[in-house]
Amino acid sequence: MVNPRAMRQSIHFPRNRRTTSSERAELLRAFDRSVLSAAAFARQEQINYTTFCGWRQRRATSAAASGSPQFVEVELPPSSAPSSSSLVVEVGAKIRLRICSADQVPLAAALLNQLTGREEAC
Repeated sequence: MVNPRAMRQSIHFPRNRRTTSSERAELLRAFDRSVLSAAAFARQEQINYTTFCGWRQRRATSAAASGSPQFVEVELPPSSAPSSSSLVVEVGAKIRLRICSADQVPLAAALLNQLTGREEAC
């Protein structure tokens, strides 16, 4: 089922038209922000699904080759009393970070900055 809200935010390009690298990057960022599956997103944007999968695979391969960390070791500080609620931060399709206490926010920010290659403080 296609999300009607996502439909309004669609970035349509004419069919059978070559896309520039900046257009592909924008589409991949839009996909990362969406709640749609790759197949549903490709269908919504009128992109051949196999072509879209190729774009995603090349992006993942180039990110791995560029030295972007795939795993960052961190030390967790002792947390306060366990909380029954938590916040889950999703980065792209494969990274989920669960924050269970306020003590973990600075650590989570540092980890996210490291994963995205940013040095700025939150």
